Amino acid sequence: MSHIYDALRKAGGEEPKRPQESEGASAAAPGTAADGAPRPRGPVAPRGKLTGRLFAEPDLELLKELDRLRASVEVILGPGGRRTIGFVASGVGEGATTVALHFAHLLSRIVESRVLLIDADCARSNRGLSEAAGERPGLTELLRGETPLEEAILATEEPRLHFLPAGRDRIRHIEAATSGRMRPLLEELGGRYDWVVLDIPAALRHPEGPVVGAGCEGVILVVRAHRTRRELVARALEELNFARCRVLGTVLNARRESLPGFLRERV
Repeated sequence: MSHIYDALRKAGGEEPKRPQESEGASAAAPGTAADGAPRPRGPVAPRGKLTGRLFAEPDLELLKELDRLRASVEVILGPGGRRTIGFVASGVGEGATTVALHFAHLLSRIVESRVLLIDADCARSNRGLSEAAGERPGLTELLRGETPLEEAILATEEPRLHFLPAGRDRIRHIEAATSGRMRPLLEELGGRYDWVVLDIPAALRHPEGPVVGAGCEGVILVVRAHRTRRELVARALEELNFARCRVLGTVLNARRESLPGFLRERV
């Protein structure tokens, strides 16, 4: 079994703040961007569709437990705001990709929300979620202004779930992710979808990982039990906090199989 602990901690109580937030900062009104401008309405209309399937056999028990995670995150983020959530690990093989994938599936199919799943792990896009997208443009090309949203975002087998692959340029992905365009892009996408779910590069393996996480409304650290040393978890949290990520909590993946373990709240 696995647990959600640490900062998914006070449902209905004090929510974690971003490190850069000041006590006097005011939030934007629902439906508006931080500068007061109206947010775009409705999801992007993709011009393409993912040829493969994101889900071969979803873990139904995992989906059930992730629904509890969703409820906790909704309480922490509050009503009316953007819901851009990143899943990150200290290293590869922790289960962050699987958790992100199932979380997006839960939101789109069971909760019936409009969801965008983003493969932000550009360094391993040929082996991760974006493998089925082939050489299509994606996040990297969007960040560099080389393709429109309608070309980069793909429809999937789930009507309410869209997918943004990592992109085809795996050489200059760090430059694109750290260019300062990530946060504005996530703000725009957060205004178009009910939820934006990101699979983020490992915090201790790829320097762009914490930078991507800083553009999210919240980040959840996924840790593999019996494998990840405590000092690596501490270092990953330090990197995320240094990048001013809003760390909502930590998921301890206690199963030894390829799929992550079931999640239980401790709020």
